[in-house]
Amino acid sequence: MDKQPYYVNVETGEVHSDKTASGFQFEIRATAEEVSRLTKLFRECDEAATDTFLRTHVPYVPYHNDSDNDRYDQTLKDIYQFIHDHGQPLTKEHIESMAILDERQ
Repeated sequence: MDKQPYYVNVETGEVHSDKTASGFQFEIRATAEEVSRLTKLFRECDEAATDTFLRTHVPYVPYHNDSDNDRYDQTLKDIYQFIHDHGQPLTKEHIESMAILDERQ
């Protein structure tokens, strides 16, 4: 399969093939199968975010000792790693400047 340009909005979890369909932060080149994987990561991140919201109502569990927060953080890193791996040069440069990824870049 040929890779096509896609436009990603991390805040909303949207991936579009049309540059004008919605606001976006990053441009990537990916196959439809790869975009499906990214969409799945966004769903996982949304589920983890819901779980962290529920945890906020339990005041005695600190953020750094909560597996739901760890899962959310790791999924978000996985999203940015995916975007970096499939990103255009400016996208890669921007994500690297954020210093949120492991050294596995």
